[in-house]
Amino acid sequence: MKNNRITQSIIIGLTTLLATFSWAGLRSILSGNNNWIWPSVGFLILLIFLCLSLLLLRSKLILLITLAIILISFLFSFGFKLEYLTVLFLALFFFIFGSFSIINEKEVRIKFKIFRILKCGLPHILTGFAIIIAAAYYFSPLAVQSENKIEIPRSLFNVAVRPVMETLELPNNEEFSDILYITINQEINRRTEVYKEYFPIGFTVGIFFAVKIISIPFVWLVILISWMIFKFLTFSNAIKIREKSVLKEIIEI
Repeated sequence: MKNNRITQSIIIGLTTLLATFSWAGLRSILSGNNNWIWPSVGFLILLIFLCLSLLLLRSKLILLITLAIILISFLFSFGFKLEYLTVLFLALFFFIFGSFSIINEKEVRIKFKIFRILKCGLPHILTGFAIIIAAAYYFSPLAVQSENKIEIPRSLFNVAVRPVMETLELPNNEEFSDILYITINQEINRRTEVYKEYFPIGFTVGIFFAVKIISIPFVWLVILISWMIFKFLTFSNAIKIREKSVLKEIIEI
């Protein structure tokens, strides 16, 4: 049991440290940095360690402290806003609901089935993260830019429009592409001028649902890697699982 406590303490410590790294990466993306790979990896590892913590934790008080640290570390990266507090309390509800679902499922199961245990609560935890990410976008410089000006990413324009230009046998040189790109962006902004004040809210809702859609395969990836790490830890005796007899009520005849 001592091994389990040591492993649990290490995993909880790494979970809180990874939370700070992940929120800082998200802030970097929302400030205009296009390097989203490392923050995504950070959130993946964060969720894996959180899942491992939930598999090992027996104290719900320690769990609440861990979840609170994860959410408070968000404020260190994004700063204090009253609006953030509302969002974090809402996310905390989903975190607690998902985490308690995992712990309760773990306690009532006779066989320790990691996939079934984590699947009953992890989607709710990811909903909490989706709420925070969407809210962080709403108060970010990107949301302000979306209200001032809409611009199609040049890479998307090249992929979508160049094949059409070739099909219609239009001039396919760089100068003509630049003129067409500017013209299309200007036309979009002219036609959507009346609705620009609603763009940040629309994009925020869109980001929430986009994160929810992405989280569907993400859940299974997190569970799979968590299962592999858990199996390795049990194989190396860092975690020990013991069996105990269970009393069952029957009707005497």
